[in-house]
Amino acid sequence: MNPEDSGAPWSPGLFPAKEEPLSPFYTMLRSAPPDYLAQRDEPVDFPPAFPVYYFFYGTLTAPAQVKRILDLPEEPQLREAEIFSYAVAKWGDYPALINSKQGDVVTGSAYLVRSEEEAQKLSYHETNAYEVADCWVYFKDEKEPKETGGRVFMYAGDAQALLEQRFDRKLWSRQMEGKLG
Repeated sequence: MNPEDSGAPWSPGLFPAKEEPLSPFYTMLRSAPPDYLAQRDEPVDFPPAFPVYYFFYGTLTAPAQVKRILDLPEEPQLREAEIFSYAVAKWGDYPALINSKQGDVVTGSAYLVRSEEEAQKLSYHETNAYEVADCWVYFKDEKEPKETGGRVFMYAGDAQALLEQRFDRKLWSRQMEGKLG
């Protein structure tokens, strides 16, 4: 098949000089919907500042735990929520969020973090084994908003090493920053 006849945009150097069949991946990608790689029709604008929802999937789903960590006068109202394309693995006794395949769902809770101070307290609690990442939070209750850009604590090490239960050099290096030499 000649690429010029395929309806795909032609670009010199995109195809080899001699005629070769298109790869199955390229054929699939050409027929995929326009948002296949982005997984969203519109651009995602994650909140640049506070307040911002943080998605929790482990011990922080307990309001009493959030109250204690943030030194709040009363237990906070958490909203039942979920995020897509992530999975939870075990890092010892602790859950660790890692990227996963499209369609996988992690359920948990979301809390509206109101200040940098609250975010720092949560980060301190989570340790440097986790890093803050942007995510899209889908709420399971009837309140507004129904979905929003938010943040989540993800495993900071090598997810594949975690899944294979082998030494994680990436996390070890992160935890040793400034402590060696």
